Amino acid sequence: MQDVFFLTCGLLRAPAFAVGPSVRVSPLRSVSLSLTVGVVLRADGDLVLVDAGWSAQACASPIRTIGPARWAYVAPRIRPEDAIAAQLRRLGFDPHRVRTIVATHLHLDHVGGVEDFPNAEVVCTDLELAAYRARKHLGYRAADLAKAGRIRTISMTSDPSYGFPSSHDLFGDGGVVMLDARGHTRGNVAVALRSDRGCYVHIGDAAYQGWEYGLGGKGPSLLARVGGWDTPSVKRAHANIRACQADPRRPIIVPSHDRDVLDALPRAPLTN
Repeated sequence: MQDVFFLTCGLLRAPAFAVGPSVRVSPLRSVSLSLTVGVVLRADGDLVLVDAGWSAQACASPIRTIGPARWAYVAPRIRPEDAIAAQLRRLGFDPHRVRTIVATHLHLDHVGGVEDFPNAEVVCTDLELAAYRARKHLGYRAADLAKAGRIRTISMTSDPSYGFPSSHDLFGDGGVVMLDARGHTRGNVAVALRSDRGCYVHIGDAAYQGWEYGLGGKGPSLLARVGGWDTPSVKRAHANIRACQADPRRPIIVPSHDRDVLDALPRAPLTN
């Protein structure tokens, strides 16, 4: 059976009114957001990442690597030791053991670190790769997949699963299942991960914070509406997340940028 744990590639800053449940929050207040990366230790010793965070180069020289405009937009708080490759080394893992990176979507803060894993195959949906190549959003950069060893696209054509309308079982054993969560981007996916410690569904940016998809129906946040591909699709994804919460497997929902959720997750492997 595989093990699952989570890391964050530094932090981001965002205005509280843009990600909070009320636009009446003081515009001068900001909040810290995580950049949560899922790590799967497979039974054969290979590692799978869900997203890859920033690259080591970006963590060492953020403004130069990300660019002043994008740096100002995402406001990263990152240091060299925050690179996911560096964190894996500290945990005793060789980054060359990362064989697969499942991209929830291809925005720069989620796949910039791909270049640090030369043995990895990047897996995303065909719709997401097409959106990335069209580059109609500030979050897509040509450089982020330029050094990827291999890229494989999949079509979300399998049966509904975990409350989402379609799925793709990446290894055919139920351990890593991609789920159609389009809305934030045209090909955004959530990724279900099963382990001895429980079941987790990493939803990427399908929602920034847990309150957005709550039963109160107050979401999406201002940031989700402004920065998303399609607001009606974002709302449908939120309904799917609610259905996921009711799944008999009782998955823990993991948004990429909810620091409170991250704090309650396993942050290191049981063994390596």
